[in-house]
Order: sequence, then structure tokens, then C-alpha cells
Amino acid sequence: MRSVPMLQSTVNADLHARIREAFPDHLERIRSYMAQPSVSEGNLGVRECAELLSESFLRIGCQEVEIAETPDLPAVWAHLDAGAAQTLAVYGFFDTNIVGTGWTHDPFEGVVTSHPDFPQVLYGRGASNKGGFMAFLNAIEVVQQVRGSLPVNLMFVCEGEEFVGSLHVPQLIERYREPLSRASGMLSPGPCQNAAGAVDLALGNKGCLHIEMRCSGEDWGRGPQGAPTHSSTMGVVDHPVWRLVHALSTLYDPATGNITVPGFLDGLRKPTAVDLQLVEDLAARYQNNEAAGVPGIGRADQVPCFVNDATGSEVFSRYCFLPTMNINGIRAGFTGPGTTLWTLPHEARCTIDHRLPPDLDPQTCLERIREHLDAQGYTDIHLEVLMSVGAQSLDLHDDLAQSALGVFADWSVEPMIWPRRGASGPTGYFSQMLGLKVLGSTGLGYASGHSSADEFLVVEGNERVGGIVELTGSYADLLCGLGTD
Repeated sequence: MRSVPMLQSTVNADLHARIREAFPDHLERIRSYMAQPSVSEGNLGVRECAELLSESFLRIGCQEVEIAETPDLPAVWAHLDAGAAQTLAVYGFFDTNIVGTGWTHDPFEGVVTSHPDFPQVLYGRGASNKGGFMAFLNAIEVVQQVRGSLPVNLMFVCEGEEFVGSLHVPQLIERYREPLSRASGMLSPGPCQNAAGAVDLALGNKGCLHIEMRCSGEDWGRGPQGAPTHSSTMGVVDHPVWRLVHALSTLYDPATGNITVPGFLDGLRKPTAVDLQLVEDLAARYQNNEAAGVPGIGRADQVPCFVNDATGSEVFSRYCFLPTMNINGIRAGFTGPGTTLWTLPHEARCTIDHRLPPDLDPQTCLERIREHLDAQGYTDIHLEVLMSVGAQSLDLHDDLAQSALGVFADWSVEPMIWPRRGASGPTGYFSQMLGLKVLGSTGLGYASGHSSADEFLVVEGNERVGGIVELTGSYADLLCGLGTD
């Protein structure tokens, strides 16, 4: 199986020997877990997957295991009391995106085969979140078997609704607030390498305020009421779509890339000297190729230039430290091909997500938007909150961050450290509601195609990219390191 020199740890040799021995069993557990459908959109197999995950928690000795019902899809709560001095919470999600088209391997058969870039991969929907999480549970079991017990107590909150908005995570936090209040931090395990083996460590994420703005003739008291009129009536009938467009134009200046809502930036935290140095490091790494470094862009040639024609550290500074106001959808009137319908629409809707750095509270930002629209005469425009979650931050010198850096050093891996990522996630609720610091993905492995066809987890890697043995081993090292803090 080991045809090329692999990544290797310089510590915990007894654990890594056991992980190599247990590889066939570990692979089968991951394969079986991924083979269970758990598509939250349409509720395909989510409950069955929750039951399968519950069995895994029982296997590793959790004293409390509970399928936690929500108004929609189930979650799973588990508590493993190892009698240790320190307790950590663990976030996971076991739902997946829809399957879609274009697969060459069945997404729920657990096919293990070769790949052009790796000796062996496991194809299947949920490779990153489900495959990575089961590897974490396998690591827990190995530490227990070899060392007798875990050096930390763990409490697991695993949801089945991440791909449909994580609507009930706040409810789950409230339900388990008392035990969760004993946690000193939170882990969100997952593979952290890219296809070339590079490792990024993000010290947090931005928060998110996701809203829908709606302008209707009925709310306005002008224009079409309840149904569109013919487009020829525009000479005498007021237009809700134009009203929404003009309201939107008062919120943001595309020439500068700045939000123009008064008071929106009040309280924005200035980057520290450490933050600024990390940005300089990012700029140096991606010099003259910044698009390759900004997460979420895709192909580096997909974006020919940046806002304000920014280059170098300015690109990464804007990405990490400034809030955004992104229109991600506008709906109004007829949007089909041709000229079949000629309408003056009776309403228009726009969804906007705001990515908010620490100290910009989503509720306060919402209030500033409402006040601004009212002051501009748009009191009729309705705002509906679709998601509101705070930012999360992890200091570079925090024990969680230092434990992760220690693992990377033990594996001779040098990570690129980000002050924060521009995206948001449900772990932000745990920071917002419980004050927990969150350590994101740190597993030495790679999963591709998070929501695309032929999603896979590397089973056997190469000299740069970890497979399941290395992924499990790096988790085991992290657990042992956390227990010594």
C-alpha cells in the first residue's frame, strides 16, 4: 500500500502503529457511513444517518447519546466523560448536498478505487464532512485503546441541516446549554489540505446577516396591487422593481466597494499587528497571483481584477477585515426566455448576505439598514432575516491554535495562517451564544468536490497529501496535545 514516502508524525508512535493496524476497519466504517444517504434537501435518509452516527458514539463509549428532535430534521447529541480536567465541545454535520448529475461512481456505494492524482480514493457524497468526522471518531477510539482513556472530555453537537441553513442550531445550543457551558473551546474536525498538500489554518470566520428585501405595490400603496399589470401601463403606474433598485443603490457604492449605510461600520475592530503580518505573509505567498489564494473564487483566471484594482496585501486585508454586502439574488417579474409576457411586476425581492468581522453585531447592522431605508423614504420596504450568526475569532496564542500548530510541526507541515476566512458557519452560533473559541479543520487529508459530482476522500495519499491513516493520526495527535494544555 505504501508505494511512496508518506507524511509522518514524530510523536505518539504507539498510536500511529495502532492506526496502521486498524486501517481496514477504519476505512470500512468511513465507507459505510458515507454510503448511508443523508440529503437534507428533501430529507433523504437523514434520520437513518442520525441513527448510524448514534451507534458510532456508543461504540466509542459515550455515556449520553441522544437523537435530538427539531421541528424539521433530527440532530445528534453525545457526551463522552473521560474523567479529564478539560472539556471540549465538538461540532459536526451529517447531512449532505443533493447528489446532482455527472457522477461516474454511485455516490452511495462507497467505491474505493484509484484516481489520476492519488493511489486510492473513496468516492461518495459527504466525503469531507462525513468521512472526516468518522475518521475523528476512529482516532478517539485508538487513543482510548492504546492509552486507556482520552485526555479530554468531549461533547458532540451534530446537526442534519447544515445544507439547508442550520436553522435549529441555536435551539440545540439552548437545549444543551448547561453541559456545553462547561466546555473551554470547540473543535470542528475535517480535512484541511488541498490537492497539492498545502495546509491553511484560519483563526476564525466572519459572521453573517442574510436578509431578504421586498418591495410590493401593496406595501407601498402605489403601483400594481396583488398582481402585475401590462408593461404598457408604466407611463401611468408606479413601478415596485425600480423602487427596490433605487433603494439598493443607497446601500453600497460599487465604485469604491464600500457600504454606505450610516453607522454600519461603527465598532469595527481594527486588525492587530499580528493580523497585519499574517496578511503580509499571504500576499507574499500569492504574489502576482492573488486570485489563487482567495477562497471561493474557483479558477484563478475567473476573476481578472479586484475591487479598486487592489493588489497584494490590500486584497487579503479587504477579504479578512472588511464587512461585505453581497446581492446574491434578485427576483421580479417574468425571467423566462423571449417576450412571451409583458408585465409591470407587482413586487420585487432581493436577498443580501452581509459577512461581518468581529464586533459588528448582526442585529445592530440590521437596525442600521432599517434606519437608513426609513430615512431615505423607503419605510414600506420589508426586511426579513433569513440567517443571523456572529463572527468567531481565535487568537494565534490560544491553546487551541497552538495545539494545532504543534501537530503541524510534528508532521513537518508548515501551514499558511489566515486571520479569518470571509465565509461564515454554524459554529459562529456557539461563539455568539456561549463565547466558545472554535478550532476549525486541522486533519491532514484531502477531500475534493464538496458539493460537486465525484466527490471523494483520499484513502491513500502521497508524499504531500495525507490519506486516511494520516488523517486519523493527525486527529489523534491533536487530542493528545489538547490534553496536555
